[in-house]
Amino acid sequence: MATNKDDFNLLRNPEVDYDRTDLSPRGILVFLVGLLVAGVFIELVIWGMFHFLARSPFFAKGNASPMVQTQQAAPLTAEGKDFENTRNVNPGIFPEPRLQTNDVGDMNDLLQSEHRILYAELPFADQNGTIHLPINEAMKLIEQRGLPVKPAGAAAAPAAKPKAAAMTGQYQRTEN
Repeated sequence: MATNKDDFNLLRNPEVDYDRTDLSPRGILVFLVGLLVAGVFIELVIWGMFHFLARSPFFAKGNASPMVQTQQAAPLTAEGKDFENTRNVNPGIFPEPRLQTNDVGDMNDLLQSEHRILYAELPFADQNGTIHLPINEAMKLIEQRGLPVKPAGAAAAPAAKPKAAAMTGQYQRTEN
C-alpha cells in the first residue's frame, strides 16, 4: 500500500489523461489578424483588376465580350403570337425544334379528348379489344353489383381479355 496519501487516488488512472495545456490567446489573435490582412489584400487585387479592365482599350469603347454570341433579331411575325406565356420572345430566333408553341391550346385538346373517352354516350371497343364504358355507366354498374371480391382460398387466375365481338350490337361503336 502507498504510504503517501497525496499521490494515491483510487479514481485516477495514470494511463488515461487529457492534455492540460491550453491555447494561448496570442495564437488566436495572430490567426485573426492574418485572416484580416489576407481579406484586405484579396479585396485590393480584385478592385485593381476591375479598374484595369475598365480602362482597357478593348472594354473602354463599349465592346462586348468576345465570349458573347449575338443573334440578329428577326422581325416579329404572326407566328410570334403562338407563345402564350412569353410575349417578348421572338420565335424567329427561338431554337428549333419548337415542340410546343401553344401550351394552353395543347392542354385544352388533351382535356377534350380525355373528356370524350370518359363521358362517351355509348360503350366502344378500341383496336386492342378493350371495351370502354362511359364513367357514369361504370359507376352505376359498380353500385349495382359491388366491387369484385377474390375468394379466400382461390388462386389468382389470369383474367381473359374481353373481345369486341362479345358485345351486343347496340353498344358496338368505334371511335376515330
